Amino acid sequence: MSLEQTLKKVIVRLDSGTLDNEAQVKAAVVLPVLRELGWDDADPSAFKPEFAVGRRFVDYALLDHGKPLVFIEAKHVGAKVGTGEDQLFSYASNKGIPLLVLTNGWYWDFYLSMAEGIPADRRFFSVDLHQEENVSEYVDFLEQHLREHRVCSGKARLSAEGLLQRSRNRERARNAIPGAWRALVQERDEMLRDVLAERVENECRVKPDVDDVLAFLAGLESPEPKKGSKPRPKRAPIAPSPPSTAPKGRSRIKGFVLDGKRVDAESARATLVEVLNTFQRRDSGLLDRLAPKTTGRKRRLVARKRSDLHEDTRLLGHPQELEGGWWLYTNHSASTIRRYIETACKEAGIKYGDQLKLIDG
Repeated sequence: MSLEQTLKKVIVRLDSGTLDNEAQVKAAVVLPVLRELGWDDADPSAFKPEFAVGRRFVDYALLDHGKPLVFIEAKHVGAKVGTGEDQLFSYASNKGIPLLVLTNGWYWDFYLSMAEGIPADRRFFSVDLHQEENVSEYVDFLEQHLREHRVCSGKARLSAEGLLQRSRNRERARNAIPGAWRALVQERDEMLRDVLAERVENECRVKPDVDDVLAFLAGLESPEPKKGSKPRPKRAPIAPSPPSTAPKGRSRIKGFVLDGKRVDAESARATLVEVLNTFQRRDSGLLDRLAPKTTGRKRRLVARKRSDLHEDTRLLGHPQELEGGWWLYTNHSASTIRRYIETACKEAGIKYGDQLKLIDG
């Protein structure tokens, strides 16, 4: 069984409502995933449950020839995962354990124990198995950060450090946006003024008075916090998207080659459209077979009705109409599009990477 199949089976178990306590979460959720990632729970030099930390015990320790590298603490389904952070970090504080995992079955939070900041600031990724449509991306993440040989080689830790740094950089830039905007407005930046004036002229074919534009910009200044007001709580790092499996520097998909025939496209989404239309022309029943295999809890890759693509019609984005009366949901990352194309190839009986090759630009 593949890791993706294991995760989907785990989701079914969690959905059943029969997992009542922590022991069941460990046996029915955590252990199957760890085994699929190459951890031999029969080998005490690689895997140890109830690992002693002083007078206390952590649920699981993943080891390299007896040296612990990952601590995993499990909670019962429904438990607030974050409430166990202090406990988990106290286990790791004197052991120098690089990676920590806290889970209640549905949610899996990953931490770098020796990074700076409070525990919440050291979280570098969160897996939410409620988002079944993201399972393929979670598979990539787990392969990168919990696969046995990557953990033991140190590659998992290096990748985690990169993810956390990117997350912190993003948070730092996000927090700087209001100040940068305030500075632009206060300085009456000429470029900002001219861009706004040009857009107004394009809208109504009348050039606005410069003073009117400056007065409008002045009204957009963000007020400073009032004295005595409570500061906003610090936000936890936002988990970045799982790393793409695309080669470095070649993440943009610009078409495909099928049986030697090249088809260029402007983007990954346009490539997906062309692939599905091409396959549908060859086999009119392809999308009927593909639809159930690419349907998540809340959204579908393809559907007969536009409104059926997402249960929340406000999140439909910009669906694309395909040939044969089908609609395509297009709000996907490039890595997700690659997987959908690979799935479509399997359904069409075409060898992905051989008969069909994606063009990376």
